[in-house]
Amino acid sequence: MALKIKSRVLLTQCGEPIENGELIIEGGEIVAMSPVEVEAEETLDLSDHLLMPGFVNAHSHLGLTALGKKLSPAKTFASWIGDLIPLNTALSDEERMKGIRIGADEMKASGVTGLADYVADPALLESIVDLGFRSVLFLETIGFQEERAEAVAEEVEAILKAHASNCNLGIAPHAPYSVSPKLWQHLDQLAKKYGCLLSTHLAETDEEVQFIEKGGGPLVDLLKDRQAFDMNWRVPGMTPARYLKSMDVLNGMIAVHCNYIDDDMDEVQAVVFCPKSTHWFGRTHILPVRKMLDAGIQVALGTDSMASNDSLNFLEELRMADKLLPDVSHKEILTMATRFGGEILHLPCGKMESGYKADIIGFKIASPSEDWYDIPFDPKRKKVDFYMADGKF
Repeated sequence: MALKIKSRVLLTQCGEPIENGELIIEGGEIVAMSPVEVEAEETLDLSDHLLMPGFVNAHSHLGLTALGKKLSPAKTFASWIGDLIPLNTALSDEERMKGIRIGADEMKASGVTGLADYVADPALLESIVDLGFRSVLFLETIGFQEERAEAVAEEVEAILKAHASNCNLGIAPHAPYSVSPKLWQHLDQLAKKYGCLLSTHLAETDEEVQFIEKGGGPLVDLLKDRQAFDMNWRVPGMTPARYLKSMDVLNGMIAVHCNYIDDDMDEVQAVVFCPKSTHWFGRTHILPVRKMLDAGIQVALGTDSMASNDSLNFLEELRMADKLLPDVSHKEILTMATRFGGEILHLPCGKMESGYKADIIGFKIASPSEDWYDIPFDPKRKKVDFYMADGKF
């Protein structure tokens, strides 16, 4: 049954705003847009709303939501990881699942319809799929000791075979400092074999740069303390991005954070900026968003996890992006939060266009605005006023 939706304005993310625009939704898809000539059996009057594509949270760790308020920024990034591991290990299954549900509800209330989540425990895959997001679930993979590379890769392939039919899976080698060169190669081959997206944390901190370029720093101590260091590892002696490029595993990679990628910006094609996590850590050296956008590199937005954020409210991410990126417009930030996220994740969402999924959010308009793109940034807004996923509301 076709549904007509009337709006005050449509922010399509693929053209200029359409005032008094209309949509026709059928079978969970957008089939026509203003001007609408198609007949519909039902009409939804949202003529006092701004409608736009749902937000795409392009990087999250829902499995860590129960760690909210249990961690603080540490003196070093390695120390923060060292604090996180035992707290995460100590979580009960009940605590973890409760956290996942709470986190998902907060994302949805703030307009998230699309999701990329790093999943460390495959037992959580079905539960996260059932949350109802249009998602890519990345199998977060760690293994720095080369002797275990084949065994770890076999485990990942077994998960791909077991869940590929009911989950849209990707592969996430955790980071250059936590995955051996041999395992990187195996995971890249698996991604090609199964048609999976690849994603990794890249050039996140100066400690990572120090580790890959010089083979020293706090991350070495962390790996040794965890008995996870490989004594036969050879220091690459180059930046993290060039290290991955030298192994030919960077093509098509969704790179997350990239705070220290200034000199290697052209090596990546798609990146994810996590505004509130960046602020939580107190980072001043951050992803060069303006330069990347100007270079035609797609930058999406993500929340990261509650281990390095005080909420998963995506409207707050928009406002923090606005604060941290004074040279990036509201229109560009909303494109990062919608279309770019959908495109780098290869999801049929993130913009309003015929044939795209009807994942739509709305904001009730109290008074006329000089710039429609300003409305989602209103600091008083805590949640969206309309939420539709796959044509259902």
